[in-house]
Amino acid sequence: MKSMPIYKAETPMVSFFRLGSVSSSKSQLMNALINDRHHTFFHRNCPGSTKSRYLMDGVAEIAWYCPAGKPNDFFTDCIAFCNLHGDSLKTIKQRELLTEKSSVIAVLVESLEKGQESIEVISELYKSPKPLIILIADNGCSAVEMKPQKYKLGLKERSQSDVSEELKDIIQTILSGALTAFQLETLASDPRVTADEDTEVDIEKERSQKIQQLIELRQKQCDLSNSELMIFLQFSKSMITNGQKSLELKKKHDKSANFNLKQDDLNQLSKKLQSATFGLEHIFREMGQIYEAHKSLEKPSPGQQAEWTKYPELAADLMIKGHPMELMDGDAGHVPLIWVSSLIQEVIKKLGDQRVFVLSVLGVQSSGKSTMLNAMFGLQFAVSAGRCTKGAYMQLVKLSDEIQNDYKFDYILVVDTEGLRALELAGNATLHDNELATFVVGLGNMTLINIFGENPAEMQDVLQIVVQALMRMKKVKLSPSCVFVHQNVTDIAAAEKNMDGKRRLQETLDKMAQLAAKEEVCDAECFSDVIAFDVQKDVKYFAQLWEGSPPMAPPNPGYSESVQELKTIILSKAKPFDGILLSHFNAKIQDLWNALMNENFVFSFKNTQEIAVYRKLEVEYGNWTWTLRSEMLNIENQLYPKIEKGQLDKVELSYLYKEISKTYKAVTDSLGAYFDNDKDKEMLVQWKGRFENKIKEFNEELVRAVKRKLEDVIQQNTARIKLEKKKTEFQNQLFQKSKELATILKSLAEDEEELKEQFNTVWIHWVKELTSDAKPIEDIHLEEDDDIKNFDFLKEEMEKGLKIITVEMNSLPLEKVKECRQKPEQILIDQLCNCCWVIVMS
Repeated sequence: MKSMPIYKAETPMVSFFRLGSVSSSKSQLMNALINDRHHTFFHRNCPGSTKSRYLMDGVAEIAWYCPAGKPNDFFTDCIAFCNLHGDSLKTIKQRELLTEKSSVIAVLVESLEKGQESIEVISELYKSPKPLIILIADNGCSAVEMKPQKYKLGLKERSQSDVSEELKDIIQTILSGALTAFQLETLASDPRVTADEDTEVDIEKERSQKIQQLIELRQKQCDLSNSELMIFLQFSKSMITNGQKSLELKKKHDKSANFNLKQDDLNQLSKKLQSATFGLEHIFREMGQIYEAHKSLEKPSPGQQAEWTKYPELAADLMIKGHPMELMDGDAGHVPLIWVSSLIQEVIKKLGDQRVFVLSVLGVQSSGKSTMLNAMFGLQFAVSAGRCTKGAYMQLVKLSDEIQNDYKFDYILVVDTEGLRALELAGNATLHDNELATFVVGLGNMTLINIFGENPAEMQDVLQIVVQALMRMKKVKLSPSCVFVHQNVTDIAAAEKNMDGKRRLQETLDKMAQLAAKEEVCDAECFSDVIAFDVQKDVKYFAQLWEGSPPMAPPNPGYSESVQELKTIILSKAKPFDGILLSHFNAKIQDLWNALMNENFVFSFKNTQEIAVYRKLEVEYGNWTWTLRSEMLNIENQLYPKIEKGQLDKVELSYLYKEISKTYKAVTDSLGAYFDNDKDKEMLVQWKGRFENKIKEFNEELVRAVKRKLEDVIQQNTARIKLEKKKTEFQNQLFQKSKELATILKSLAEDEEELKEQFNTVWIHWVKELTSDAKPIEDIHLEEDDDIKNFDFLKEEMEKGLKIITVEMNSLPLEKVKECRQKPEQILIDQLCNCCWVIVMS
């Protein structure tokens, strides 16, 4: 479906003129052609109308009929209907202009008697090539084709429905041929037309020019080249073409590889196109990113103020004038705290630290949130089918002077959010929705929970997560409240009929709040202890927005009345509030978002019950893993004696798997029984596959870890046996070296530092020799291990012993030294051997 501004659309135009004074209403007849349930054109029989016409003579109004693509459409194509008010015999300029531009002309006359002034005009129209329909008020004949594309139709004593049906058939027949198309935009260039500055065409042009200027600013900022823009346009065309091909394949019910390939391509293109879309919010988002980048560097530019420092001021000016500003990045799901903080600070500089009442809205996608806010406060949040709002936007609404003195705050800060359960976020919707909902509810003094229809079940799960998240974020002082708004409810007795449903809603929310309070060790006893809510007063029902099926359905007055009533209720509830200072609101955003970022557990679940079930499952998982650990520990302890006796020199994985298999099977059977028989098995089934894989991976990693540990023990045991065999050899070597060392160090007995340095050299060399065959121990930080630090103690003791021996040798006579020459060396050998033995065994 192709969409464009209506002033650019090329459509056939059917113009209606009245010639002279006629008893029938031309505008009323046209309304029956366009929409029989709505007064498209104001006429003499409308409520509040008068017979006298003071302003409308010569005014031409235009309205478009847009088909809905259904069998009961009046026309199959979009058609423009032009209504020239008053007697067109007196407004010759307008009549001639519309005659030239029209595809079909319909004239309404009292009669076709000769001598009337209208006969001359009708004669000219009859001779022209334009299709003509003559509507005669004093004639009761049915539709007659006088010659090709020239018709007459009587109105006298005929019902309006019969006349409109015949008129529709005539127009449809005429439009089935080739006709000239009308484009409203071309009128602006016609020298006979003076365009007013406030017309829709000029407004659209001015808006288009502003958008173009912003795009040029974006191009200058980011050096967006024309080639990149052309790539994007080609990308869009490719997206549409591939989408059409995919739809054609679907119509043929082709499930071949060709269809799957096209579908995959379409999905990839859809993702890329979403990333490539460009709007006004991207410009502000880029300004925020540039500002945050410079701000984080904290490098003030020399001389004059840098341009990037003015960005928050520019955004603040727009926000004060009523432009919505992005609070949460809709694509990244992130709040740029530095940018938002600076923006609000600039607003404070310009307005002062005003008090605001924060009103937020929350609901599923396409439930009418933005439409409701727009109707309530006259805002311009984006509205359309699908995901039109992304992230969260905030907009200031100033209280009027008439009611300013009745309230303690100066502004209402409206926060509009994207819809929950968006199809575009399939797979990541739960986490995204829970974070967004908690942020919006926590931020607002009041949150409108928007629900499409009467059933609130779609919002219950999200609210449960919000409640538990707010309980967990105890450091953030929050006092939110909420009002449920049920839209598209036509039954006027819905409030009374749904009393039981509201009671069940209250019970469900209270039960989940109690469960969450138990989980989070909080003293809340019901839902309203966390989020203020009265089920009797805070549930409202709205009529549907449209009377019938769009696009030609008129707005429902009951909807506007419901919006006005809700607005009155909101203001009455807001009256006792002091509001919140903008500076405090700024700090609240910071605290709430930081708390959300630190909370990474609760948001991955759908509701509070799911959290409790998952935690219970984790306890069971701990029991299962401990069963495997304890059994593997028994197996390990049984193998240690065999290793020490030298009966086992190799450990096979297959042997360990075989030994643990019986316990592993018992654990998996217990796991399967838990998932199949537990009272919450419907909820548990989503995690069954994950925990089966976790147990399998845990068992495999446990077996591999034990194998590595046993192999290290085997290797160390082998090294110990080798060391035992070499102990005598080492003793002899150390005996010889100790004699040399004692002789060398005899003269250094008084120099403690030199003695220590010499000993360290010998010590390191001997330790390397003794431990050369031992496998190095990995992933151990010696400086952090108290047991390994004891080696330093042994080393210090050896140094002290060596010093004492050397001093004693120096104090003895030569003869005495000769008698006990072997004593110090033997002591040194024993100490070194014992020390080396400790190192090897460690």
